[in-house]
Amino acid sequence: MELNGASFNMSFKSPLATTTNWGVVRVGDGITVVDGIISTGGTPTASLNYGFFADTTTQTNPVPDTANLITINTTETNDQVTVLGSQITVTNTGTYAQVFTLSFEKVSPGTPTTASIWLRKNGVDVPNSSQSIDVPNQLSLLFVTGNYTLDLLAGDNIELVWSSPDIDVQLSFLPAAVAPVRPSTPSVKVSLIRIS
Repeated sequence: MELNGASFNMSFKSPLATTTNWGVVRVGDGITVVDGIISTGGTPTASLNYGFFADTTTQTNPVPDTANLITINTTETNDQVTVLGSQITVTNTGTYAQVFTLSFEKVSPGTPTTASIWLRKNGVDVPNSSQSIDVPNQLSLLFVTGNYTLDLLAGDNIELVWSSPDIDVQLSFLPAAVAPVRPSTPSVKVSLIRIS
């Protein structure tokens, strides 16, 4: 092929891969292909970082209408996301999706009440992150799940916070049981996954 008096060779194979169809993949910077295996070079900071955490204690509400930081004492698995006490910290900048499940229990009957859950980022309440649940007046166990998506910088941390006007509401850990044999139920389960 000749262009403006200069000649060069160029070729490509077809069909090229798209987001919807299989095809040939063009090798870009930092990527190598050996015998059909595509590899990336350098450190895996572009991978999807993650952390899956739980707490195996019961967390009480000793003072009504007070913000209680949710603590976490178990790391199930993680990569570039760590936890210490109530703070989940990320190593890499990115957009993260958080999913949580809390095991609320009302340990004494009485009047109906509520419990609220919200998110803090670097110690500051995140706007529009609160959700509230109704807790019935009898002994009850409620599993509450929620999620957030947020942008975090390297070194940022997030915390879950909860409160209730009723001191008989708590986050309960349930031990392993039998008939059938089954594992324990954490009071808190949290995952934080980098999605971009």
